[in-house]
Amino acid sequence: MKSTVSMLLLFAIITAVNAVPLTVEETNNSEGFNNRPTIAILAQLVDQDIHNSYIAASYVKYIESAGGRAVLIPTTYNTSKVTELFSYVNGVLFPGGGTHWFTSAYYKHAKTFYDLAIQANKHGDYFPMWGTCLGFQTLNVLTSDSSEILSKFDGNDVSFYLNFTDEASSSRLFKDMPPQLYKIFQTENITYNHHNYGISPDVYKKDSSLDNFFKIISTNYGLKGKEFISMIEGRDYPFYGAQWHPEKNNFEFTTNEKIPHSMNAIFASQYMANFFVHEARKSQHKFPSSTIEQQYLSYNYNAEYSGKEDNNFAQIYLFPA
Repeated sequence: MKSTVSMLLLFAIITAVNAVPLTVEETNNSEGFNNRPTIAILAQLVDQDIHNSYIAASYVKYIESAGGRAVLIPTTYNTSKVTELFSYVNGVLFPGGGTHWFTSAYYKHAKTFYDLAIQANKHGDYFPMWGTCLGFQTLNVLTSDSSEILSKFDGNDVSFYLNFTDEASSSRLFKDMPPQLYKIFQTENITYNHHNYGISPDVYKKDSSLDNFFKIISTNYGLKGKEFISMIEGRDYPFYGAQWHPEKNNFEFTTNEKIPHSMNAIFASQYMANFFVHEARKSQHKFPSSTIEQQYLSYNYNAEYSGKEDNNFAQIYLFPA
């Protein structure tokens, strides 16, 4: 009974703030926000299949669960098309997976968004970016202009609690988080990792381009005891990265992976989604017309049920490459 009451109390607290860092002024004045945000998600080639690219549907559901809508970016889009869509959407998510640095369509599209977002934010045009796993690494490679910053880590199919740095509590991402949830992140293994490469904190000590651009807000230790950076936040830009997968807790249920699905793991995932989509509400980009907007929304595609084929993704969107 006590446990039930505690859980209900935690739910009430988190629900009361919608797990989003809103001030009283923001709550009472929604005129400055775009409450119909769209977020681009990049596709990448399917492993060992050069004829198709894909996006895991869990990323789309993740964005939608927080009140956003997804615009899918197939690998076949050229730079001109990506540049056009940048001016329409309110943020971009670089998903996890695998890619060839500097030469793949995924990386080239990421660089286009990154370069445009830098210039936009410099001129007061708010545009947030989020990178998950491979996307986290991509943000770092783009900033340092080198893939040599990556090294091998044993972080495959394991969940950790976060080791917050001194800068975490003052970060945009965590400073307004309910204390109960902050403690959950600190004490429970709810951040699911699925990576063989990562970035050591020592890299930031040696690379001023990274240390000046991002603040490290959490680290973890791989299964062999080697420390890696697990979360970052742009110092002057609304750019965020997680080496772990917040979208999997809520939307991937393969038995091939040890993904946490506890209530607290769901709270953690939903907080991250809510935070990033709220960042996108601060962007004033919009499509020229509702007709053009409708042409690009993810609703135009059918997600395939891939989970029944022993795939690690329950559903995926496939595009001809």
